[in-house]
Amino acid sequence: MNFILGTAGHIDHGKSSLVKALTGIATDRLPEEQKRGVTIELGFTHLELNEHQIGIVDVPGHADFVNNMVSGVGALDIALFVVAADDSWMPQSEEHLHILSYLGIKNIIIALTKVDVCEDVEFVVEMLRDELQGTAISEAPIIPVSSHTGEGIEELKNQIAEMATTIKHDNKGKISTLHIDRVFSPKGVGTVVTGTLCGCEISPGDTLMCYPILLPTSIRHIQMHQSSSQTAPPGSRVGLNLADLSIEQRGKPGARRGYMLANPGLEISKTLDVQLERLSREVPGQSATRRALKNTESVILHLGTARIKARVILNDRTTLAPGETCFAQLRLEESVAACIGDRFVLRDGAQQGTLAGGIILNPVAESRRFRTPERAEILLKKVDVIQNSRALLLHELDTRGFVQHDHPILNSPFRQSTIDQVAQKLISEKKAYRKGDFITSKKWWQESVKAAGDIIQNYHQQNPHESVMPLDAWRSALQKQGYKDLVHGLLEDALTGSGYQKKELGISHNDHNLELPPHLEAIADKIIAELESAGLQPPILVEFIDTPEKEQCLKFLIKSKQVAELSPKAILLQKTLDQAMAKVVQFIETNGPATSSDIRQSIGATRKVLIPLLELMDAKNITQRDGDHRNLL
Repeated sequence: MNFILGTAGHIDHGKSSLVKALTGIATDRLPEEQKRGVTIELGFTHLELNEHQIGIVDVPGHADFVNNMVSGVGALDIALFVVAADDSWMPQSEEHLHILSYLGIKNIIIALTKVDVCEDVEFVVEMLRDELQGTAISEAPIIPVSSHTGEGIEELKNQIAEMATTIKHDNKGKISTLHIDRVFSPKGVGTVVTGTLCGCEISPGDTLMCYPILLPTSIRHIQMHQSSSQTAPPGSRVGLNLADLSIEQRGKPGARRGYMLANPGLEISKTLDVQLERLSREVPGQSATRRALKNTESVILHLGTARIKARVILNDRTTLAPGETCFAQLRLEESVAACIGDRFVLRDGAQQGTLAGGIILNPVAESRRFRTPERAEILLKKVDVIQNSRALLLHELDTRGFVQHDHPILNSPFRQSTIDQVAQKLISEKKAYRKGDFITSKKWWQESVKAAGDIIQNYHQQNPHESVMPLDAWRSALQKQGYKDLVHGLLEDALTGSGYQKKELGISHNDHNLELPPHLEAIADKIIAELESAGLQPPILVEFIDTPEKEQCLKFLIKSKQVAELSPKAILLQKTLDQAMAKVVQFIETNGPATSSDIRQSIGATRKVLIPLLELMDAKNITQRDGDHRNLL
């Protein structure tokens, strides 16, 4: 099994010396580090214990280099917390403990170093236990060691090996991610990046995406523990030789520390919804850990190996005091690609103290309406489901109603194939539906189809004289109820297959019958009487229909086929029109092909009526025009 172990602790408590005693390798590689005896950058080596391959990250302890420390401990399986017996608990010890807690690292071993210069080790252990009461590591094993004499080193190795056997990587079905902590280009090799691999294993030839610059690259070569490898398992320190990805230069995007390699498909974002936590213990000498974190305060986000300026928006309050937890939104100055469940640390804008930390719940968030109880309720339900692919998909469906089939969860930590399997099972269990390119929750779909139908039924009740509800009006009503354009077609198809029909650019229920409101019946009767009296000499329309009530009645009479609209300027009673067409047929049958003038004189119609009448009969294939004459078909 492969695991990552990282050091933590105050400056000069012997972290690098302890790593050298464990592995035989010095991790301080920079000349300045060797000269000053202070770790500035991350150091890397490895340790073989029984069947375990353990990559080791040695982090800086000095306050000036805490930013580098944060980027080194984000993917640890085990933290080796180093405390010097001659110095005991110090301010940087406390800050490193905060950082480990915020990043959710629970497997911690305390190495009490420099016991060779301590007169009463038992007393120091007792004092250290008292200091740690109420912390996440109050019950952590404490192993007294001396890097100088070798005392306790074997016991520490045994403790590491024992703890390693209890760790299980829950990487099944998860995407591969690697936060870049070093980038270099050996002569003749090309770009090489290093980092800790999380999620699924990777192999040469695999394609990864470099985020947030969205540049694809393929793995040319993998190195682990200074040896070539045909695969890299999760939980391992790896070096990747990448094809088609250069090192970032001025004006030219490329790989650099702080970027992330992962499977394609993630979205980049500048807005993150998070659960934010502040520990109640203060870091001595850091006023930032004592004061309240203010709404809209500027901070530095540490995510993976990235370090980005951000502004904190608190959901339900104006300040967050030590010891409190709340939902918040981080609005970033630069884009990132984060996954649901990723952990982070916040430091103050001057980077003098660690303020808070937490977990990302929505990596592609909307800033609109964040400070609402509704958003808090959604995030509260999400907290408990982020590590379970089935529960996470159900949450997305319950929250959003429908999701894209090929991209159902934005920036999910799970592979698309894993989500596809979960979705298919939910569909087979009738807990979700597949509708076109979407997956919908059962409840949302049933409620949505009913709501879409209710809009039409309400329209029928309010407009009984209208045969259909215009589709544009129906879609507009759906939008007002929060239904996006994407699903209008799905709902339309569902309705037309279950008691509704589309016609005349509208939609209606099959049982809808045209009705005229009682208060308009007398007006409609008068229109019919006047048109009956007019016969084939219809009134001038703009003078005849001179009120909104008359206009409404006329529309009803036309749609109910009591009145025929020959043209925009000519209307007749339907029975008058039918009689006129019958007269035309009888005249031609008796006299043969006839001109328009012959027909007009025969039936007594004006030209305003005759021309559209004959064109209508042509369109109905009753008559056919042949030059100036018309024949029967």
